[in-house]
Order: sequence, then structure tokens, then C-alpha cells
Amino acid sequence: MAARFGASIVPFGAVGEDDFLELFLDYDDLMSMPCTRRTIFQTNQKLKNLSSKAFGDERSQDLYWPWFLPKIPGRIYYLFGKPISTGGSVDLMEREAAKAMYWRVKSEVESSISYLINKRGEDQYRSIFQRALFQAAWGPSKQIPSFEP
Repeated sequence: MAARFGASIVPFGAVGEDDFLELFLDYDDLMSMPCTRRTIFQTNQKLKNLSSKAFGDERSQDLYWPWFLPKIPGRIYYLFGKPISTGGSVDLMEREAAKAMYWRVKSEVESSISYLINKRGEDQYRSIFQRALFQAAWGPSKQIPSFEP
């Protein structure tokens, strides 16, 4: 699609969103408890009835809300790669050229994520407590250090 409109693709990696929530109860856990199993079953029966009336199809997967516990947040790490120009190339409309572009972009994103995971492991100020201690010691005028890309 990017080639069709002559858009550039910017590979992007992000790590750290898993630092905000911890999965507490998943589908199997919820289905093992009688009260939540009954609620999930009743809700999905209603949805199946609505879905079959509106769209004439059957839902194959149950809808449920997993339960999460908040975690003490860490940092979120972002890395934007170098833009990859498609230049509106007609060649990318061909299946093989599009596949090669896809694998190039995927490789860039995966390497960005891998790099960020390594850097996150080295970050001594990842914890909010370490950042709070730094801020208390140096005051609000000094920026908390980050890693050099």
C-alpha cells in the first residue's frame, strides 16, 4: 500500500509497555471459577444471538475480559529507524518485490526491538524508584540520564 501511494516506511520499535500491567487471570483461570464461567457463558450466548441475527454467522471464540494488576511503571523505549523509500515504485506492486520489502521492514523492526531490549537491561534508571532517588538528589533542573543510542 505504501508503494501504491509513494509513501516512505519508517521502521519503529517500542519496548516497555509490559512494565505497566501484569496479567492476573486469563481465560483458563476465569473459566475455572464457577461465577465468572457463568458470566462469560451468558454474555457470549447473548452475543452469539445478536451476531447470528445481524450477520447470519456464528462466533467461534468466546469474548472475555482478562484481569490485570497494575505494576510500578518502568520506562518505555522507542527507536525510529531510517525511512525506507518506496518511491511509488511499480516494481513493488509485484508479489516478489513486495515480499522482499516486507521482509526488509520486518527485519528492521525486529532488530530495533532486540536493540532496545538489550539497552533496557543496561539502564540503571529503568525503575521509577531509581529515577525518584536521582531527582531527589539532583533536583528537578537536572535531567535523568538515558542511554546513548
